[in-house]
Amino acid sequence: MIRGKRVLVTGGAGFIGSHVAERLAAENAVTVLDDFSVGNPNYLEFLPPERIVDGDVLDEELIRSLVADHDVVVHMAAMMGVRRTLENPLEVLQVNIDGTRNILRAAAESDVERVLFASTSEVYGDVPDVPYHEDDPKAPETNYAVAKYASERFVRAYASKHDLDYTIVRYFNAYGPRQDCSAYGYVIPIFVDRALAGDVIEIHGDGQQTRDFTYIDDAVDATVASLGPNGRNETFNIGTGNETKIRRLAIAVADAIPDADLTHVEHPRPYVIERRCADVSRAKSKLGYEPSTPLDEGIEKTVDYLERNRPDATTDDTTRQSPRR
Repeated sequence: MIRGKRVLVTGGAGFIGSHVAERLAAENAVTVLDDFSVGNPNYLEFLPPERIVDGDVLDEELIRSLVADHDVVVHMAAMMGVRRTLENPLEVLQVNIDGTRNILRAAAESDVERVLFASTSEVYGDVPDVPYHEDDPKAPETNYAVAKYASERFVRAYASKHDLDYTIVRYFNAYGPRQDCSAYGYVIPIFVDRALAGDVIEIHGDGQQTRDFTYIDDAVDATVASLGPNGRNETFNIGTGNETKIRRLAIAVADAIPDADLTHVEHPRPYVIERRCADVSRAKSKLGYEPSTPLDEGIEKTVDYLERNRPDATTDDTTRQSPRR
């Protein structure tokens, strides 16, 4: 883990971003930039107000001034979510590509030591052979995935031209506390929210689709480790290497919540990937990364958090406020 650095985290009030920022803040001077369109200010209680900037990665002047004052930039800000990216294709490209380009331009003009770019497993597309290695062919299919892959190419191009050190991390289905179940949410918090509300957990199709579910603490471990010397100018998959069926996931959620039940439904889905799993051998060998949170344990922790933070939950001195969008 880096120490004694000035670190700018864009999108630092989001799910992964806030966890990364909080971990880095233990040993560094962290500033978070977020426009709070999705990010939650309640996730930033570990930072003093003057270290939180309400702003947009498309604001070139703001980005230039912020980047110039920092040693390391962790670029997490993005417009994401399958439905959201399908409904707003041009905005996705603008925010995700132009925002990254603004960061890189500013970094090239300053004395930034490292830019870490947060990418996604979606850049691999629907390649049938799993697990995915970092050097495998890429076949991004959504605008979000295309924007992320284009941004990866920009990162490498700027690094080559301007002698800029970089790290690229590709997250595989990170989950855990602070991940919500909004309309643009993710399968685990959606399953948990339905079960806590007394509704049946709905599995789309036969539930044989697979994903590599990575508990947030493990994802953060790999992320902060990648900022060290062994992550210089490298790309890493951040997953577990374990392929989990969606039905198995639903059962794990149902087991963690009393009286929860599940069913299979046939709803059309705008974008379906049958299998996805990470080859994490590079992160293990170069970073010493060892994901340590079993799925059932991670689900229990996530259920506990979401139960305590439901809008109708009774609050007391030990209960956090409900996340808000």
